[in-house]
Amino acid sequence: MKTNRTAELSRRAIFGAAAATAAALTQFRIRDATAQSTIEQPARDAPEAYIERAFELRRQAVDSGDQAYGATVVKDGRIIGQSQSLVVINDDATAHAEMSAIRDAARRVGRAGLRGATLYSSSRPCPMCEAAAFWAGLDGFHFGRGIEAGGAPRLCG
Repeated sequence: MKTNRTAELSRRAIFGAAAATAAALTQFRIRDATAQSTIEQPARDAPEAYIERAFELRRQAVDSGDQAYGATVVKDGRIIGQSQSLVVINDDATAHAEMSAIRDAARRVGRAGLRGATLYSSSRPCPMCEAAAFWAGLDGFHFGRGIEAGGAPRLCG
């Protein structure tokens, strides 16, 4: 009988701690690239349109007090992921626009592998973001107003 009572107290303690943690987490508001359930697609399927969207996201980042970066992930002529920089907003050093756009695309398509997709960014991706594009299997990336081709993502080193 004592063992059952101990087990019940342990379960209550665990559930109580979990409830307290959940309550504490709801106090924090973490911005997510998927806050918008649908992605507004550009009027035309062209690299210029995808870069323009990246720069629009860059403007949103600046307006919200974050770093001036934006990115889109495109596959088969459609934006499948997008994000502005969320580094400052989320207090997350890894929430670069490119990383967040890759995460958004992976969530939307339901898998980590994004073969056949291309990253468009307002500036050249840093080594961390290029490595993430490599691990996600992106075919290539383009960046900046001049839509410079970055080639296939590579690991640093």
